[in-house]
Amino acid sequence: MHSHLSPMASHEPAIATGGRHRLCDFIRDQRDLILEEWERAVRRIPCARSLSHAGLLNHLPELLERVASVVEGAHDGEPPSLEDLPEIHATQRLDVGFDLEQVTREYALLRTCVLRLYGRHAGRDGHDVEMLLAEVERFNQTFDEAISVAVSRYTRAHERTLVALDRISEAALGTEDLDAFLTRLLRVVLETTESVDSVTLLLREGDFLRACASVGLEEDAAEGFSGKIAAERRPLELRSAASDPRVRSENLRARGTRALYGVPLIAEDELIGVALMGSRTTFEFSNEDKLLFRTMVSRATGLFVQTRLRLGERAAREEMETRTRLFNLVLEQSADAIILADEQGVLRFFNAEAERQHGVSRGEVPAQEWTRTFGLMSLEERALSLEELPLYRALQGETITDARWKVRRPDGSVRILNGTASPVRRPDGTLAGAVLTARDETERLWREAEQAETLALLDSLLATAPIGLSFVDRELRYVRINRMLADLNGVPVEQSLGRTVREVIPQEAHHLEPLVRQVFETGEPLRDVEVALPSRADVGRSHHYLVSIYPVRDTRGEVRWVGAVVVDITERQRTEEELRRAAEFRERFLGIVSHDLRNPLNAILLSANMLMCSDDLPARHLKSVRRIVTSAERMARMIGELLDFTRGRLGGGIPVSPRPTNLRHLCRHVLEELEAGLPGRELRLDAVGDLQGAWDPDRLAQVVGNLGKNALDYSPEGTPVRVSLRDEGDTVVLEVNNAGPPIPRARLAAIFEPFRRGGAEGTPHPASGLGLGLFIVEQIIRAHGGSVSVRSSAEEGTTFTVRLPRHVPPRSEAAP
Repeated sequence: MHSHLSPMASHEPAIATGGRHRLCDFIRDQRDLILEEWERAVRRIPCARSLSHAGLLNHLPELLERVASVVEGAHDGEPPSLEDLPEIHATQRLDVGFDLEQVTREYALLRTCVLRLYGRHAGRDGHDVEMLLAEVERFNQTFDEAISVAVSRYTRAHERTLVALDRISEAALGTEDLDAFLTRLLRVVLETTESVDSVTLLLREGDFLRACASVGLEEDAAEGFSGKIAAERRPLELRSAASDPRVRSENLRARGTRALYGVPLIAEDELIGVALMGSRTTFEFSNEDKLLFRTMVSRATGLFVQTRLRLGERAAREEMETRTRLFNLVLEQSADAIILADEQGVLRFFNAEAERQHGVSRGEVPAQEWTRTFGLMSLEERALSLEELPLYRALQGETITDARWKVRRPDGSVRILNGTASPVRRPDGTLAGAVLTARDETERLWREAEQAETLALLDSLLATAPIGLSFVDRELRYVRINRMLADLNGVPVEQSLGRTVREVIPQEAHHLEPLVRQVFETGEPLRDVEVALPSRADVGRSHHYLVSIYPVRDTRGEVRWVGAVVVDITERQRTEEELRRAAEFRERFLGIVSHDLRNPLNAILLSANMLMCSDDLPARHLKSVRRIVTSAERMARMIGELLDFTRGRLGGGIPVSPRPTNLRHLCRHVLEELEAGLPGRELRLDAVGDLQGAWDPDRLAQVVGNLGKNALDYSPEGTPVRVSLRDEGDTVVLEVNNAGPPIPRARLAAIFEPFRRGGAEGTPHPASGLGLGLFIVEQIIRAHGGSVSVRSSAEEGTTFTVRLPRHVPPRSEAAP
């Protein structure tokens, strides 16, 4: 070991003289001078230059006092020890970065300073050489002991520190989970220091400390104490933490923790957190343990910051990759074409919509070939020059908006595109490329053209339609109205548009507004609503209008407008009323004539019958008289039908007089009469159940006779007519079926109208008549409260079905 002191010729210390000549007394008396000279010499050591005066002296004053006491033992034979001062000093120097050589050099310089100063002092005073040598020997032994202890302690502490740091590095190696790393770190601390039984690491989150990892302590342990360490940013120690008022944790008190030592985690002057170690077996940690803990915490802080930065970088990288993927997906799945070219004009991005619009995929096509490769044309279908292309113009630094051009795809189809192109610049403003976004407007323009054509057709329809047409919005304002309706309203078209219904026709609004609102609310049309309103064109008279109101829906199915069709039916109603009156007059006239013809016709029948019964009638006239009787009877039937028709149409229906009747007996009697008149035809009766009821037997006999005669007239010779009766509880059903050709569907709907024939089209009529038989059948059945229907097919023939209630309802309840 080499020591070095600078020559002191230029700075001779003033050494006080006195009665004491012993070395121990000299050390005590001249301690400050010794330390001053030592500090001047030791500042030459690199690690000592950065230390403060207090940090450099450290335990040296106490060490000199202890050395003096040991040297003094040479006189009394009981030298005391240096105790743990060399250990403390060595540990402190290790903490501030001294190596072993620098620590031993400190001791050598201190010894040299003491001996040199004492030598000058002893030489002047003529001391006892034997005593002086004894003291110097003891002095050297003391320093050798101090150096030995310091070296031993330094070496042991240094080895523990290296082992601990290696284990910390191993714990951090390959760790991606920060929480797992912190837990491993605390276990290394716990296993490295024997007296430590609990370790906690608290990390700063804003203005708070949160326990992130703990071994042996609860998360809220040392609350308050940790905050003080963080606030003062220096290590603190408690000798009896369980009873110290600065600790507010009940868990720590219950655990009985004694020593508690905390160190702030600081990286680049930023407080990262606080590390705590505790012990239930000792009241104070050794300096070596505290140094080791501080060293481990310092290393762990660096590793923690590195790990956090690495994880942060990885998270940021993953976030950037995720955003990049999402951005690429957005670009790729965009409804607009997106094309990116670099500054050289090479296409670098060409998304799926761009491929669809152009019908080709991306390729490294030079700008000069864009027009030919992608079929770029003007709206007039002229090939675009390079200088006209929006993307090329953007590469020249120009921004283009709302450009429109055409594309002819390889399959020959033409698309119309609208787009924007702009240059892409680097942060320094230099050109990096250009981007083009384009939207296919072909369908939209086609729809707009179709819509314009539709609106033109609508306007043409509105202008030429012979009926009133209009459209109103939800505020009931006219958005379309034709001249016909404007004339009916008495307000010109130009003055009607944009105004509400109430503003245009205030007197009629209370009738029409509720109907329009109903269609808006329900979405269901109102058809053929008849309204009577005063006419503005025909002052003083009310006109009748037939109004149909219907919803007009948009592409989403929502009711956007309501349309109205207005037809003035005043003249039509007037004509219908005149026709109705004429028909009524005709029918009354027929009724009167028919009624008045009955008396003379009865006289003719009576006279003809008397002639036939007379013995004086010559045989040659008998045939003529019989012809007169037959014709008169036919005329009587026709007159009867006319009277029944008149009663049905004008008299409120054919009157009936119900009384107890057996429908089976009635039908059998009528069918026998029909068979007697047509001996070559067969009529079959099938009756089942109770057929008794209260009906008018004469009128029902007329029904059965008309239906039976109709079946005989329109069925082939040799085929039977089937008549069936069946009981259905409160109703009795009569069916008459014939095997004739089917009646056309168009004629079935009006078969019960007056003056209609009941046979198939083209069928000859065996007997003349007025075509009132089926009409009278329906009127009689209605008067009984029943119904009659018909069905006809080639397979089944024609069947008339009558349904009669057993008792005739009151007149007001009978079918109309």
